Amino acid sequence: MKPAVEPARRAARTRDGLVKRSTLVRRLTGSRDATLVVIVAPPGYGKSSLLSEWADHDPRPFVWLAPETLESVDLRSTADAILAPADDRGEFVVVLDDAHLAPPQAVRDLLEMLLAELPAGAMVAFSSRTEPPLPLGRLRARRGLIEVRVPELAMMPAEASLVLRQAGLEVDFTTVQALVRRTEGWPAGLYLAALSVGAQPDAAGALSRLRGDDHHLAEYFREEVLSALPPDLTEFAVQTSVLDELSGPLCDAVLETRGSALTLSRLEHAIALLRPLDPAHELYRWHGLFRDALGAELRRTAPELVQVLHERACAWYEAHGDTDRAISHAVSARDLVHAGDLLWGSIVGYVTQGRNEIVQGWLASFTRDELGGYAPLALAAAHSFLAAGNAAEARHLAVAAAAAAERSRRARGPRSLRAGLAGIDAIVGRAGVGGMREAAERACELEPEDSPWRPMCLFLRGTALHLTGDRAGAVLLLDEGADLSAATAPSITSLCLAQAAMIAIEQQDWDTAAELTDRAGRVIEERGLAEYPICALAFAASAATRAHHGRADEAKRDLRSGIELLTLLGDFIPWYGAEARILLAHASLWLADVVGARTLLAEASRLARRTSGVAVFEHWFDDAWSYMDALAETSLAGPSSLTIAELRILRFLPSHRSFREIAAQLGVSANTVKTQAHAVYRKLGAASRSEAVMRASDAGLLGQ
Repeated sequence: MKPAVEPARRAARTRDGLVKRSTLVRRLTGSRDATLVVIVAPPGYGKSSLLSEWADHDPRPFVWLAPETLESVDLRSTADAILAPADDRGEFVVVLDDAHLAPPQAVRDLLEMLLAELPAGAMVAFSSRTEPPLPLGRLRARRGLIEVRVPELAMMPAEASLVLRQAGLEVDFTTVQALVRRTEGWPAGLYLAALSVGAQPDAAGALSRLRGDDHHLAEYFREEVLSALPPDLTEFAVQTSVLDELSGPLCDAVLETRGSALTLSRLEHAIALLRPLDPAHELYRWHGLFRDALGAELRRTAPELVQVLHERACAWYEAHGDTDRAISHAVSARDLVHAGDLLWGSIVGYVTQGRNEIVQGWLASFTRDELGGYAPLALAAAHSFLAAGNAAEARHLAVAAAAAAERSRRARGPRSLRAGLAGIDAIVGRAGVGGMREAAERACELEPEDSPWRPMCLFLRGTALHLTGDRAGAVLLLDEGADLSAATAPSITSLCLAQAAMIAIEQQDWDTAAELTDRAGRVIEERGLAEYPICALAFAASAATRAHHGRADEAKRDLRSGIELLTLLGDFIPWYGAEARILLAHASLWLADVVGARTLLAEASRLARRTSGVAVFEHWFDDAWSYMDALAETSLAGPSSLTIAELRILRFLPSHRSFREIAAQLGVSANTVKTQAHAVYRKLGAASRSEAVMRASDAGLLGQ
């Protein structure tokens, strides 16, 4: 019979090529006050290697216990054999590695004997895949315990890079970082990932697609983890793989059982791949790769349960108000009707709060025919594609939604569906501005005052009024839309403010335009909408306003953002694209980028021709082209090229009068004053009114 105790110091077991864990070793060798070291982690985390490396660097002798013999030896005699020569040995470390192989009661009894009688400076090291079968609270409180668990054993990117290189895989550090996040720093997972990728030409791409159901990983999990679990825990683990978070009540509902909270507690102690998410250990999650492997096992052994489990999870989350997870499980269950109803009921919040990428991810799970086959799902998808800037797909799905509603006789049913279809018609504007206005009014009439759709309807109605020349009516609707959407639909808030700012610019009310665009900018920044394509109009209005006020650096930044977002949108909706490009063109002119302005105006003109009935575009185009004509006439820059009319305007620039006030005194239009003033700026090489005054003074053009 193999002895339970190896009293002599064991020869080093550290294998060449293993990544050294120097920080952990220093922590262990430097500890003299603690009496118990607990190292608990799933297989493949390097527990035994850490113990061997520690033994190599610690001057204390190590006594190694053979866990497989504890069942057949006298524990009292074993403890005495360890403790008897303590006086001669001095400080020492008793190691019980792979403790999960020994009977729990034997482990508990032996540890209690040793801990009760250890001499000063001696220490017990317990290493296992499962939690030690004894209470640890008192030792923690007395600082007599050192715990090394998954977070400490998980590898950092630099260590992971060494593992991959030792496995013959060279990838860039960004790929290593992504792989560490995917494997959660699991050393064996990193090595198996390298084996799985092998000699593939696109190693980085293969690693980015790595899942726990990969053959090498799944096989390891089955042999090293699942095989050690009793059948009831294995079944529980496999079936709960459909859940991203686990709790007792949720698992009871999904598995149609009772006592899941206790089962989760058993699993937590049996397998460290179940991670607690809260201090009370009531909420858990599976290690990501292990969850993949469990899912593969579920599909292999009980494929008929996959849909059923997702449907139960969907029902539970819906009842508890977690719409995100309810929709996710409905999508996973391939339940088009339930997914469509849930998504349509919440689509406004998703597309207006910067969360449209989530929706796009769900929609990618369905075919085009599936999306168009159920009216609520098709209409929700149409609005999502609109928010993503794909107007063509949105139009297709809106038509499909109308047809599906007609087939199911629901066209005259839920008002929200009819309002949603009207909203699509208003946004797309296929019947010109007149049709846009009618569709927006119809959508508003169909929706109640407290409807989440109302801010969108108000924005569309206000925009339609503005485009037809009714500025006063437009401002009232846009103000109401901005107020209603402030808390629930921030992207609509930014659009209402940007449209109102465009009206203020038309009226030469630059202070109001600045206030509105600054508010829109704060909303975009605070709600994380800076990369949301539909916010291009807000950046365009801000660029124009800031350029006019001489805030050149900010204007250039907004100009770049607006152009980048418009690039993502493509042609999108003609009236929207024309508005945004007109504003960006004016910003470019005031920033002295005539070439960029001409390009933007040409694009805006092309889009404007596709929107009939617009009354305001002509004014914007005339204003821009006349400004460029003035620039062409004054291409010879310098103070000597100033005309008599421009010198007359120059006299007023040191004052605080607005262009409108100067125009009133001179008896000309405000637009004429603005054009001549900007000609003065250009000829003097100035970017703002104050800079023009300074340069004119330096040139002796202004009296002291």
